[in-house]
Amino acid sequence: AYHTVENIGIIFIGLGLALAFEASGLKAAAALSLTAAIFHVFNHSLFKSLLFLGSGAVLHATGERDMERLGGLIHRMPVTALAFLAGCIAISALPPFNGFVSEWLTFQAILLSPQLPQWVPRLIVPAVGATLACAAALAATCFVKAFGMTFLGRSRSTAAAEARETDGWSQVAMLLLALLCLLAGVLPGFVMDALAPVMKLLLGARLAVQSSEPWLRIVPIDTARSAYDGALVLGMIAIAAAATALIVRRFASHALRRAPAWDCGFPDASPATQYTAGSFAQPIRRVFGGVVFRAREHVAMPAPGDTGPARLEVELHDTLWEALYAPVIRLVDAVTARVNLLQFLTIRRYLTLVVSALVLLLIIVGATR
Repeated sequence: AYHTVENIGIIFIGLGLALAFEASGLKAAAALSLTAAIFHVFNHSLFKSLLFLGSGAVLHATGERDMERLGGLIHRMPVTALAFLAGCIAISALPPFNGFVSEWLTFQAILLSPQLPQWVPRLIVPAVGATLACAAALAATCFVKAFGMTFLGRSRSTAAAEARETDGWSQVAMLLLALLCLLAGVLPGFVMDALAPVMKLLLGARLAVQSSEPWLRIVPIDTARSAYDGALVLGMIAIAAAATALIVRRFASHALRRAPAWDCGFPDASPATQYTAGSFAQPIRRVFGGVVFRAREHVAMPAPGDTGPARLEVELHDTLWEALYAPVIRLVDAVTARVNLLQFLTIRRYLTLVVSALVLLLIIVGATR
């Protein structure tokens, strides 16, 4: 849910910039902003659907909702792991997947904010861009944790150790969505051209045709300012990976050596010695949690002589939720609880209410004539 809020925020940044540019008569910048917003709507529908399918496959295979009890599923569910990894890369806005393109377009629109005639948005929009960059970094950290704790390492429960890959149709659906995420990131010009009629209808302007650009690149404004080539990025990643594998294979020693493996100071190979989701997030939680979530950590140590494990409990409070939404919910609950009493009135009281309502309506009708 929080990541959906983040992505909706990205979409609304594009929509807000489009309105600001349109009001200032900057048609090209408005078209770019609106294209970025709608492109991100499309991208979000792809990678979030993929991640939900992957999460559902894991839940169906293990019956576990707690990430702390998973781990090692890449060996048991390799197809799901591959598709989920693609979704994690896409939602983290990393190239060459589609999430990067729409966020990159949003940043390009933000960089055009100095053209606005009003000084207030010229000050605010760059700060919004910095916040967006920070949010993208935190999203990447979150999904490193999600993928690593779920699919890497060793199994932390019997359910994870005995998991089986999901059915074939689900695998096809996830792989298809992963492929669409990749294609929309490698060939974004075709998506942008498909959205161009919407820009023309809403703004009376559109971006230049992108699919005809050489080397399948996109040029939202002009080549002197910025351009992105997803196919080139994908090619460079493939070449770098192949070159690394070739160099390692060519120059690595093939001699067989036998020696005790380095155990990092943990001779017990128990999964309990692995990183957990809570420990992975602890540094970020300590930096931001005290202010944003009022995070509190409580350590429960066993009594002397007790061989039971120590427990670390983390208490989090969503400040915005408690300040903005919780009072409204409490008010609605209180009002509905009062209104709910109307279900348990006697017949006499129901008739009294009906007659009172009729009299009130007659008075209103008579007063308005």
